[in-house]
Amino acid sequence: MSSANLTTKEVARLLQVSEATVKRWADDGLLHSSKTAGGHRRFSTHSIATLRREKGIGPAPGVPRPQKRNRVATVSSPVRLTELLLAGDEKEAAAFLIHAYMEGHSLAELFDKTITEAMHEVGELWFRGAITVADEHLATRAVFSALQKLRSIAVPAEPTGMKAICCGIEGDLHELPVHLAEMILEAEGWDARNLGPNTPLFSLREMVARQRPQLICISARSIADLDRATSEYAQLRKVTAKLSASVVIGGEGFRDPTIRQRFPSDFYAEDFAGLSKFVRALAKRHA
Repeated sequence: MSSANLTTKEVARLLQVSEATVKRWADDGLLHSSKTAGGHRRFSTHSIATLRREKGIGPAPGVPRPQKRNRVATVSSPVRLTELLLAGDEKEAAAFLIHAYMEGHSLAELFDKTITEAMHEVGELWFRGAITVADEHLATRAVFSALQKLRSIAVPAEPTGMKAICCGIEGDLHELPVHLAEMILEAEGWDARNLGPNTPLFSLREMVARQRPQLICISARSIADLDRATSEYAQLRKVTAKLSASVVIGGEGFRDPTIRQRFPSDFYAEDFAGLSKFVRALAKRHA
């Protein structure tokens, strides 16, 4: 699949309908398309998202797509994604992720095995001086653009009616992990609010008290002021205890067991697959 525009066959696979149905929707004006020089239809991710949102057309939430595990290496290779991101090729990066998703890879798989590994490689290249900070910024912008297109066509689970707040700890400017956590929650049917990176814990505590979410997710690549963060986190936990809300922490900043002892949580997410499994179980317990 080249570019972010999908063929009739690809749209049919994504929405789990026949190619004839996709063509009929296009003829009836329900699904907007363009045509190549050869007269073949192409559908944008935006038109598919609009169809699903406005008409409720698409697979039932939670229905799994066909699995094609024998194609893991070629369909979701982090090496290929790294190349596209370093080239700043947002359209092809989006097409790459959408294609892998349609081939049966879950969002958690793509985040853990493809996007995270690709961005780690970008960071390593920058650390070694093989690329400049400008190259790293270009790759980061490209992955965010590609994720927005993937987000627009991802099939969510049945709404749980539960709320979550995600953020990165104060002093940590890494936005991507928080964004990926938000997408995982949305995919599991949660109403997720993303406060972004560099969020003071005292400010998070105030919002939690107002919004009364069932889940709080905190990411940290590093913790600038450990003593202050520990103190403010303890105050946050007093609020979450009153609300019977769960807290998940994740990221390199919390990987050391001695650090985690200072930040007691209901779950430490080592990867996005673990986060997905935890929030799914949590929703079932509240159901």
